[in-house]
Amino acid sequence: MTTFGLVNGLAVALLLSAASAAAAGRGEDYGNFNPGRPAESGGEWVQAIVIQRPEPRSDVKGVVRVEFQARGMTEARALCWQQPTAERPDPLGHDVNLAPDLKLDAGGAGSFDFPADEFPNGPLTVRILARNEGTKKQDVRELQLYNTGGVGWNQGIAKADPAPAVGMKLVFSDDFGGPLSVSNDGKGKRYMAHKPGGGDFSGFPFTGPESRRNPFSQRGTFLGIHASRDPADPKDKGSTELIAPVDSNGKGFYVSAPFYMECRFVAQSVAGSWPAFWAIGKRKESEGDHNAPVDELDVIEAYGGVGAGNPNGYGLYEATSHFWNQQGADGQPLRLSVPSSARIDMTRFGSGTSWSTTFHTYGLLVTRADTVYSCDGVEVLRHPTNEISKSARFTFLINYAIGGISGWKIDLKREGEASDMWVDYVRVYQGG
Repeated sequence: MTTFGLVNGLAVALLLSAASAAAAGRGEDYGNFNPGRPAESGGEWVQAIVIQRPEPRSDVKGVVRVEFQARGMTEARALCWQQPTAERPDPLGHDVNLAPDLKLDAGGAGSFDFPADEFPNGPLTVRILARNEGTKKQDVRELQLYNTGGVGWNQGIAKADPAPAVGMKLVFSDDFGGPLSVSNDGKGKRYMAHKPGGGDFSGFPFTGPESRRNPFSQRGTFLGIHASRDPADPKDKGSTELIAPVDSNGKGFYVSAPFYMECRFVAQSVAGSWPAFWAIGKRKESEGDHNAPVDELDVIEAYGGVGAGNPNGYGLYEATSHFWNQQGADGQPLRLSVPSSARIDMTRFGSGTSWSTTFHTYGLLVTRADTVYSCDGVEVLRHPTNEISKSARFTFLINYAIGGISGWKIDLKREGEASDMWVDYVRVYQGG
């Protein structure tokens, strides 16, 4: 599939449409696992699935017995993404139906064996879908686990430079293979735990390791961001994390056009989850001047949850350019002559999987001519680079927000008021 050769939104749409058949071929079970489109699913989404074992976010290896109960449901299936195998050698991997056409007992109980050693090492997600065809009610649970055994697959920074960065110099990389250097203000550290210039936006506050509940962890080649709050304390506001490679004085890592940056991660789709990778320009005026023009380039903003009051966007995410405090010739907020944002349907290209199913790589290329967004090397949005972006110094941010200014409700009760995002790596290239 050709990458970074598209010139407008129509071409992107044609690419995604043409790729949909290939994606469907890799995930034939997705037709029966589509929680993001209520009109197509033909049923009411309810919360019925209770995981009895293993514990959510627990370590697993070998053959793991999964037991659950989904009262009011009559049938279920379970899926997990697997690395290429001799039988199914697609380099992007494929879905495995762990429990095809599983019939539940009168109380909604069901179980199946998960052969963890046959699946990727590290963070993985087992998705359970339960349904009652008679009542048209259904539920989905994403069971986050950490596979301490399994098969090493696509872990860490790739040896080859990505295609958009050819001819550029690698100026920043972190595969998160060791302890994270981070603090609330970022001074003397590699990362700051808050949005540069202020304006934290998560319903669960961003907190550094100095807080009573450190949201960071490091395992293998992964950075874990643990969003949580005490289920026994209604006054607990919770905690989660953001990292940016600058400090509270605005000093740190920046690049300017032309540049390319990418990040590989996976996160849970649950009501309120809001994982993101994005870039923001440094204001030419003081960091405290929030009226200064600045561009924000959101490579991916994903919103989790299904059912009424949730985004209902399985496999969907937003790629958006914001031109803050800028006006067009008409005196209105600046708008480009072509779309500068898009709702991306990941089920229509590449592996055909969602951002919560398995790891994906999200990229941003900014030249003085074009700003280009990509997912797993496939271009998903392109527009002319805004004038501010042509000369601005940009830094990147990675975060796992929970609710907040997104406006989406938070409901992590059946997850034990916790959810994880796992980041494999981030790297940035600077052109001349």
